[in-house]
Amino acid sequence: MRRTPRTIATAVAVAAAMLVPATVSAAAEGNPPGSAPGVIGPPIGVWTGKITFPSMQVDAKLSFHLNGTLCYLTKPEDGVEGRGRWQLTGLTSFDLNGIERFFDSSGTTTGSLTFAMAAHHQGLTTFVSQGSATFYDAQGNKQDTVPISAHLKRQSMLPAPCPS
Repeated sequence: MRRTPRTIATAVAVAAAMLVPATVSAAAEGNPPGSAPGVIGPPIGVWTGKITFPSMQVDAKLSFHLNGTLCYLTKPEDGVEGRGRWQLTGLTSFDLNGIERFFDSSGTTTGSLTFAMAAHHQGLTTFVSQGSATFYDAQGNKQDTVPISAHLKRQSMLPAPCPS
């Protein structure tokens, strides 16, 4: 393997991402890094899966960043964009909340939703979450609040850049 600055930087980033969960969670419990049993820690990286609403299920691809932000990894033609925040609530749990904007092909907002969920890791590569979503029309008027759930699998321990 060639040792270019980019290769070295990638290797360092991967190693750091692998250490962060154990270090952060162990520190939270007052234990030295790597010594806390059952530690999973932050959901840093890219996750894909399904988000379930009462009347439908949608595919999701999210990127969780070390600074506590998250974003939907979408393309403009998807007609949706989303951003939010996450926060650890325990050794294997975290909360996430945010907002999604729906738009048409001209970029005009057609509606939005806010969400708040409590998530729990199921092993190192899966998390499930439950919460609620509130839908708004294009003018920002509340339409409905519904229960939602998600089941996501980790695809990468490195977060992806958020769409601009």
